[in-house]
Amino acid sequence: MAEIDEAVLRFLDGEEEAFGRIVRSWEKKVFNLAWRMLGNREDAQDVVQETFLSVFRSVRGLRDPARFPTWLYRITLNHCHSRRRARSPEISLSDPALGPAESETGFAFELPAALPAGETVEILDMVRKALAGLSEDHRTAIVLKEYLGLSLEEVSNVMDCPLSTAKSRLYHGLREVQRNLKHLGIRS
Repeated sequence: MAEIDEAVLRFLDGEEEAFGRIVRSWEKKVFNLAWRMLGNREDAQDVVQETFLSVFRSVRGLRDPARFPTWLYRITLNHCHSRRRARSPEISLSDPALGPAESETGFAFELPAALPAGETVEILDMVRKALAGLSEDHRTAIVLKEYLGLSLEEVSNVMDCPLSTAKSRLYHGLREVQRNLKHLGIRS
């Protein structure tokens, strides 16, 4: 059994210290998901705290510890969706709030190293803006699959939808990103 499974099991058995191991094992992934969904470091950090507080309060209700990653990502996405709704319903591709990528976070979008530094930052900004212009479902599918590396089956589990729906959301989301990038001046 993996270390995180053991930590979850230990916490479920009442070992409070195991929760710290759970947080250390998952906080970067939770932050990465939140940051990519929200595009704002401070909001992402708040979501990480809210997520682990929710996990601490409700993990004892988790019936299958093997489903912990799916459950954790779903909680994270729920907090992201709540925060986005509270902030504003729509983000424009030209929104000035979508400033330069925060590369110092260690969670910036990755592009091939062959690009000159100035072009890399500019392209990263355009990719962030293209993602920000997507519907919540399309952006979620892309972030889970392309940035967190989940399988399509895992994406469908996290999004609580049939596999065919997850595939469709990913396909249409990627097509929309391509259109948004063209709108921003990047030709494929």
